[in-house]
Formats: sequence, structure tokens, C-alpha cells
Amino acid sequence: MPTDSPTAEAINSSPILEVPLSNDVLTGLFATMLKARLAAKRLRTSAATGEAILAGALANLGDSDVIVAASAHPVLEVLRGAEIFTVARKQEAAVVASEQRIVVSGNNACAGIAAGLALSSRRTNSDSVIVLFISGKQTRNSSFDDACDYAAHNQLPLVVIADCTQSRTPSRNHDGTALSHWPFPTIAVDGRDVIAVYRVTKEAITAARRGHGPTLVDCVNFLAPGGRRRDERDPLAAFRGYLQRHNAWSDTWCQSLENDLRREFSSSRNVPAAKM
Repeated sequence: MPTDSPTAEAINSSPILEVPLSNDVLTGLFATMLKARLAAKRLRTSAATGEAILAGALANLGDSDVIVAASAHPVLEVLRGAEIFTVARKQEAAVVASEQRIVVSGNNACAGIAAGLALSSRRTNSDSVIVLFISGKQTRNSSFDDACDYAAHNQLPLVVIADCTQSRTPSRNHDGTALSHWPFPTIAVDGRDVIAVYRVTKEAITAARRGHGPTLVDCVNFLAPGGRRRDERDPLAAFRGYLQRHNAWSDTWCQSLENDLRREFSSSRNVPAAKM
């Protein structure tokens, strides 16, 4: 008798659907993006890494994971728990400082330091993953290439997150030519889409934690055909629209969140106020 049950072949050929993110995850991503934006305004600076990239990546990090930044990154320090007052004072003194689990290094040394920390993590049998935040421009030097070669050869728990959203080109070509010689997996993702960044960094960090070695996450601009080769999307406004369309939004909740963040920043000692 014929049956309506799917065959094994049909099951194996069916596409794997991504599990929808919970409202808690979605609202948590928005809260981090909003905090990044308000912190940048409060500190009168611009985030060295895009808000969607920061929120998507940080949501997948554990307390034991270590962040390396190629240059001073005050917004990232705030997102990892530093008091905005402390960060502001460091800015005034022009001091390059480190908070717990955040290592700030020079542009040419950052990849080598990240690889060294990843080697230490592996040798101590720690499940810590090292995450390097870097701009696309900072990946184009021999020191970066050498560190990546070393990390790949030793299968180190390292994830490199390159923010290329301010440039028109990714850190590497993704047509298969250049990547055929690249020492470890690289994934291009829309750097202004926080959900896409969240999913890709989760995969990369999980793989590193399981001993599968490093990954380069290339956060680029996905430009629509016929555009002016510029991406002027506001990632925070775009994500707000997504939440509204998926019934994960409340104006009351957002206002309460914003009030809490403003109160948190305003209560910090003697930080010069900026219009937010």
C-alpha cells in the first residue's frame, strides 16, 4: 500500500531550517546594540566595531572567554562590564588600558597575542575561546597572516572577527580563489544584520570550543544591486523593525530599557554629559 510517510532519501535531502531565536535572545541583542550606541554618545566617540557585530558576538561569549582588541575600544569595555566613568578617565589620560578579559594591543601585534593566548588556553585544557576584534584593514599585513598560519597549524581556539563595514571590500575575496589558500575557514556575513552575526559567531565559537580550530568571520556590507556602493542602513533601526514585525517589540519595554541605560550612565561619577 502506498504511504504518505517521507522516505529516508527525502528526509536527507530536505533543507535544514534554522531554529527561530527566542524573544529573550532577540531583546538581549537589541539591548546590547542600544547600550553600545548610548555609550558611544556618552563617551563622545564612535564604536571601533559596529553595534550589530558587537552584540551578535558578545551574546555567544562565556565568562572565561578572552577578548583581544587591536586598538583602544572604550565601547567594548563598557559592554564587558567596565564603568563608563573609568573608561572616560582612561580616554582623558590617553591611556591604552585593559579590563578583565579584554586585552588591548597594537595593530601589528594583536593577532600574535591572540594566537598566544589561544595556545595557552589549549595547553591548560581550558574551554576558553579567544576572540579578536579587528578592522578589515588591520588584517592586511604579514604579521596577521603569520599568526593565522600558526593558529591553523595548531588548531587553536581562536575566532577572528573582522569589521569591514566601513570599507567596500572584505578582508579576503570570497570568490574561492584567495580562500583556497587561506589556512582556516572564513565566513562572510552581513555586518549590519545582528541576527546573521549572532548565528555565524555562535557557529565559529562553538567550533573553536570543541577543538575544531580557528575561524575568520568577515563582517561585510551586503549591498543591493544597482546601489551607490554605499550601505547607509541603520542597524539599530532595522533590527527594531524586525522585532516589531515578529511581535517581539514593546514601546514600553524599549522606553524602560533606554531610561535604565541613561540612568546607569548618568549615575557614573562626573562623566561629562553628551546629548543622547
